[in-house]
Amino acid sequence: MAAPTRAKKRLGDFLQERRKRASVSAAEAADVLKTSESTVSRYESGSVLPVWSTVLNLLRLYDATEEQIGAGIRLWEEARDEPKPVRLPSDTPKSFRRLVNAERSAPWMRTVHPYTVPGLLQTRAYVRALVAAAHRFHDPEGRTEMIVSNRMARQQCLHKDNPLRLHSLLDESVIHREIGGPAVMREQLAHLLTMGEQPNVTLQVMPYGAGAYGTMSGGCTIVGYLGDEVPGVYLEYPAGGAWVDNEQDVHRFTTMFDDATSAALAPADTADLIYQRIRATGHG
Repeated sequence: MAAPTRAKKRLGDFLQERRKRASVSAAEAADVLKTSESTVSRYESGSVLPVWSTVLNLLRLYDATEEQIGAGIRLWEEARDEPKPVRLPSDTPKSFRRLVNAERSAPWMRTVHPYTVPGLLQTRAYVRALVAAAHRFHDPEGRTEMIVSNRMARQQCLHKDNPLRLHSLLDESVIHREIGGPAVMREQLAHLLTMGEQPNVTLQVMPYGAGAYGTMSGGCTIVGYLGDEVPGVYLEYPAGGAWVDNEQDVHRFTTMFDDATSAALAPADTADLIYQRIRATGHG
C-alpha cells in the first residue's frame, strides 16, 4: 500500500469532513460505492487515491455544493499530479525521508547553503563529485549512480504542474569552490543561471563583503505547508540531519532567513556575479 502524501491526505480529510457533515457513515458510503468500509477508510486516510468518478459519487452522496465539488476537483488533481516517490535505500534515515517527501508536496521551501549548491539545483557531474568526496560516509563504488539518480528524481518537484517555489540563499564561497574541477563547475554555474530564470526559483548569493550572518554555520531548509500548519526546519550535517518543529524555534530560523536575504545580493545581481564567475573559469 502506498504511503499517504500530504496531497492525498488533504483530499482524504476533505472527503471525511464532507461525509461527517452529511451524517453519512463510512458503511453507508461503502454500500453506495459497492466496496468495503475499509476501502473508504483508506480513501480518507490518504493511503489510496480514488479515481475521480469515485470522488464525484461520494461528494454527490454528501450533497456537496458546486463550489465544494470544485474544491474536490482541485484537491484530487493535486494528489494525482504529485511526482512519483523517490526510491531511497532501505537504510536512509527517517529525517531525510521526511525531507524528500516534503519536496514532493510542500508549496514552498527556503534553503540556506554555506558550502555547496542546493541538491535540487545540482547537475549530475556535480553530484558525482560530491559523492566521491564523501566516501567516508558511504560506499561510492556501489551507490554513486543510485545517489545521482535519486537526486535527479527529487528535482522533478521544480518542474511539475504547481511546482515547488524554491528560494535559495548561497554563500559566495559556493560559486567559487571548484567542485569536480573547472568544467564541472562551469556546467553547474550555467545550470544555476538557467534555473534562476524560472518563475518558481529565486536565487540569492550572500557576498563575502556582507560579513557574518545568522544561518552561515550549516545548511538548513525551511519547509512551508498549506493552511495554518507551522513550517518545519530541516538541519543537515555530513552524517544525516534533524528536524525542528517547535513553533518558537522555527520562527527564529524564518526570521534569520529574512535577515540574511535582506543582506544578500538581489536575484539580478546574483545572476551577474554567477556569470562573472563562469567567465573567470575560462569560458563565457
